[in-house]
Amino acid sequence: MATTGDLPIRVIGLDPVGQAIVHRLHALRVPVRVALTPGERRRHGVMLDALGVETLDVGEVWQNDMAALDLPRHGAVVLAGDDDAENVDACLVARRCCGEVPIAVRVSDQTLVRFLRMTVPHVDAYSMGSTTAPVAAELAMQVLAKRVPNPPDRPLPKRARPDRISRASQLLGGLLAACMLLVPVVAGFYLRLLHLPFARAFVLAWRNLLASGLEDPMLGHGPPGMHLLALLLSIAGRVILACLTGLVVDWLITRRFAPLLASMPVRLRDHVVVFGAGNVGARVAELLHKRKIAVAVVESSGQLRNVQRLRSRGIPVVVGDATVDETLDLANAWRAGLCLALTNSDAVNLHVGLQLADPKIGVPVVVRLLSPELSGLVAEQSSMIPVSPVAETASHVCRTVAHMRSDRLKHRDQVVALAEPVRNTGRYAGAEFEPAPIGSEPAASETAEPAPQAGGETDAETRT
Repeated sequence: MATTGDLPIRVIGLDPVGQAIVHRLHALRVPVRVALTPGERRRHGVMLDALGVETLDVGEVWQNDMAALDLPRHGAVVLAGDDDAENVDACLVARRCCGEVPIAVRVSDQTLVRFLRMTVPHVDAYSMGSTTAPVAAELAMQVLAKRVPNPPDRPLPKRARPDRISRASQLLGGLLAACMLLVPVVAGFYLRLLHLPFARAFVLAWRNLLASGLEDPMLGHGPPGMHLLALLLSIAGRVILACLTGLVVDWLITRRFAPLLASMPVRLRDHVVVFGAGNVGARVAELLHKRKIAVAVVESSGQLRNVQRLRSRGIPVVVGDATVDETLDLANAWRAGLCLALTNSDAVNLHVGLQLADPKIGVPVVVRLLSPELSGLVAEQSSMIPVSPVAETASHVCRTVAHMRSDRLKHRDQVVALAEPVRNTGRYAGAEFEPAPIGSEPAASETAEPAPQAGGETDAETRT
């Protein structure tokens, strides 16, 4: 077992992220200790005892027991709870107890992150969004780089909404064609019946189409049927002008108020559709937008603060249920180059992925799945690409605290103890931690966290 001189990592908070961090550190043979409240002892005590992780029981208000944690003898402290206020409180209390121990604190609010970085030394603030978004964005760039744009053989589902742009273009083209055909015909009648010069007949035909035409003195000298022709031409002109005016006004209003409308269709092709505007989805959309990638976002709640922020940056947002076909139609997801289902619900993400990744549609889909078993099944049995915010966050934290602990060991002029024999690493450790033969020496690279991989172990994520 680890000794006091090994500078263990103290983990506080056993939400899904905290569990994954404990399992990964234990699999990396980094000494880890866990502070357990009574509720956490009931839920996770058996699992930690099976792994052989050293635990310490604290009260429900564990900040009062901070002195009992003996923080100066630790390499780093990881605060992995899902409550920003409690984590910030614990960070400040830990800093008062020990001014040198590095702290990795989980904070999702960016204002608190900036405040901690400016005012509290030796603190690394992280969140699921800040650690997962760059990985998902890079994965999206890799998929887009391998994809052939505008595949000509991609069929659209029968329920897909027809393109409104093509409808408007067809209507406008039809009206202009009607004018081009109607004016020469009427000008020919005027040329033959009134014996007018060609230019005068052409101008008169346009006047009857665009103006009343009935007050033209030349019509009083023509045959009686000329008045009927002028009336019909005037009515046709009014209809054509009304249609043209409506199309122009509709286009102008759509362009002007598109950011304020919740159900405006997205007029993009081969773009990226991000489902979910939470901390992960919004960050991914912004990262792709900065890289000049056309992005559209689908969010079920129009009141989410990220919605207005995305729209202010020129990213179209469709407010609607991602499981409804009409919402997919508005986002033009059937013609997307890539879709990322990043909502906080495995069921919604899987529903979207199964619809769009169907071989008949062929849209590449990256799905955010928190269940380890479901993630593994999706990776094996479908073309969807699973990604786990819990796994990516745990990888980032483990790399960070490994560097923190290494720096502490150098300052104290200590040597890392030899690793223990092979032990059970648990379901959160990841596929990269395969049991080594008993008696074999650990490789030097096992003391550092491997690069994060998309997918892998997952668990239920906190609210975004």
